[in-house]
Amino acid sequence: MKRMLCLAIAFVAAAAADARAQGGIGTFNGALTAHIGAITGGDVSEARSTLGVSVAVHEDNGWGAEMDIGHTSDALVGRQILDVTSYMLNAAWARPEGLIRPFALTGIGVLQVNGCDSPCNQAARTYDLGLNVGAGTFIVLNDYLALRGDARYFFSGADHPDLNRPDNFNFWRLSFGATFKWAIAP
Repeated sequence: MKRMLCLAIAFVAAAAADARAQGGIGTFNGALTAHIGAITGGDVSEARSTLGVSVAVHEDNGWGAEMDIGHTSDALVGRQILDVTSYMLNAAWARPEGLIRPFALTGIGVLQVNGCDSPCNQAARTYDLGLNVGAGTFIVLNDYLALRGDARYFFSGADHPDLNRPDNFNFWRLSFGATFKWAIAP
């Protein structure tokens, strides 16, 4: 995890540019993606399906921001059955042109985890600080549609010994989705 976080920080630092006043505002490109996939690895005992949506806005130089929400029900984590919802705000870069547009992102947000040991009579709900880092590719079909595939690593350093949850809860999310694109001209 530390290596991935260091790589993400190095990526952002290497791509930093001098702050200069802009003579005008360039074009912004938006992307709304509905995605489906699976969470797996880390503390998750077996892969489980996940659904989500994300919306991103990028400047014409490729830099932008993304809000991503994902939800997984009944994820098996040891003896526990958990519902996991992620709410992440990411800094992102995506190649601004071409039919194949790779992207990378990193961000911070909230991991909402509901559940308890099986059998579960009263589920506990927690909201923990979450981090994520990932990369993927847009395949552009036309001016308005694209396909998106990505892999993201999620991590929360929360400790809930009273709930018998794993400390430093982490997992991978692999997803594929359809993207609606638009442009905002100055």
